[in-house]
Amino acid sequence: MKHKALAAMGAAVSAAGIAIAGASPAMARPIEHEHFSDWGSAIAQEQFPGFCSGVVDFPVLHEWQVEGMFLIRPLGDGLPYAVNPFRVTDTWTNTLNGKTFTVTRVVQEKDQTITDDGDGTFTIVNSSTGVSKVYGPDGTRLFMDTGTLRAEILVDNGGTPADPSDDQFLDFIRVIVDPGQADTQDRDFCADLVTFIG
Repeated sequence: MKHKALAAMGAAVSAAGIAIAGASPAMARPIEHEHFSDWGSAIAQEQFPGFCSGVVDFPVLHEWQVEGMFLIRPLGDGLPYAVNPFRVTDTWTNTLNGKTFTVTRVVQEKDQTITDDGDGTFTIVNSSTGVSKVYGPDGTRLFMDTGTLRAEILVDNGGTPADPSDDQFLDFIRVIVDPGQADTQDRDFCADLVTFIG
């Protein structure tokens, strides 16, 4: 499992989440403003079957924490725009020696433009800009990735352009990634666990 694959997957899921979140009944009001948080822990080999199979031979405790905010509001054109800043912390601990490998990610997502296609659909350009930092057992920063993902998506507006409560995500039209700094691009996540906490 490569670092870059994890980052790309997370960014794509985040971009899709904006569109899917727009389908929530809670979004029927002109302005929605919610704070959210989630956390938990599990043995990675149980949480993700096949986790680092053949590479990591020690039990890894995965702890995660997510905090963020979701705001949706109509702008000058009357269409509902979403903003979603959030922070994710993943800590991977070798349960045999207590050493930790920590990855933090701070992301700012927002709808940049919404085009009413005139056929019951919107074309939405959503940007996701963020920084990911990786820390070793002693707290030293090992790697940093920065960049921007721009996703152009197609959404069915349910015939109510100003009301996102009945919107449905249809398709990704295109995704453009500006990787910025990419320290982990050619690194292997599982190999790094062995190197730094094995």
